[in-house]
Amino acid sequence: MDHGQHSPQHAGALKQWRLSLNVGLELTKPGIIVGNLASVFGGYLLAAGGRPVSLAHLLAALLGTALVIACGCVINNCVDRDIDRRMVRTCHRALAVRAVSLPSAFCYAAVLGVIGFGLLWLGTTVLACVMAAVGLIVYAGVYTCLMKRRSHWGTLVGSLSGAMPPVVGYCAVTGSFDATALMLIVVFCCWQMPHSHAITVMRHEDFRAAGLPTLTLRQARREINLYMVAFLISAAILGWVAAINVSYPLVVLGLGGYWFYLTLRPVRTTNAKVWARRIFSVSILLILALNLSLALNAVLPSPSALYHSSGVGENHQTQVRGGLSESVTTAFTDHLEETHG
Repeated sequence: MDHGQHSPQHAGALKQWRLSLNVGLELTKPGIIVGNLASVFGGYLLAAGGRPVSLAHLLAALLGTALVIACGCVINNCVDRDIDRRMVRTCHRALAVRAVSLPSAFCYAAVLGVIGFGLLWLGTTVLACVMAAVGLIVYAGVYTCLMKRRSHWGTLVGSLSGAMPPVVGYCAVTGSFDATALMLIVVFCCWQMPHSHAITVMRHEDFRAAGLPTLTLRQARREINLYMVAFLISAAILGWVAAINVSYPLVVLGLGGYWFYLTLRPVRTTNAKVWARRIFSVSILLILALNLSLALNAVLPSPSALYHSSGVGENHQTQVRGGLSESVTTAFTDHLEETHG
């Protein structure tokens, strides 16, 4: 009888708990988190190469980064709540409709950040924690609070934070910042610019309604073309510096080349959104394939390793690449010998 009397209260409490959970999850922008975790995973396995990976260490890097990104997304929701109310795409967000209080949201962000940084600090390396902090400061501070409403150049600033996840994964393994880490930043920044400008073209009316700075179609297309060229060049340099496996050139030249081809097609105001949506869609496919290619460094040899194992040009390769690439090539050659031995 007591159970029957309290069951409506229990049902109401359960419903409220589920609602709170959904709101809390929505504030963290889970789609952004999942996409960035693919980059953490790619950077991590790129650094690990063929060496054994500690599952606990990998999980600390993934979960720690996820919580730091979630912290930044909640802060972004807090700061942008007035903008969100003016855009069709975001007007339903929890803070925009006042479904959660601002102090509660900030406390939530703080808890996420503390746990995330704690996991990175204790479970990975200090440098990985520092890189995550740089990403959070740039995204939640410089981009969200200072640049986003003032200039379209805020997109470039924001791209730096978007380039941090693969570097966090990479530095979680190496504990050092080297040429590969630098090129990861450049490549992911250059990828994010066409991706972001395509979103701006797709949602031009929403951005204007919110009072955000936007580019004309002609300006957006010019910047997209420039950054795509920069992406292809920087991606090629990354492949050379890091001696990435044989799948990498296929991704960069195949999908990257097709992505660039789409931007060169004729575009007018009447078909601008269709054009931008294609660029956006291919950008998602490209970054997922790129991260997968980085991750495959654990099992696939680099083109230089195949060249080296063939016995052709060994002396030339040693002279050009130097000591660092020689050690990488030797490691991959040993891997091939073990595999085929």
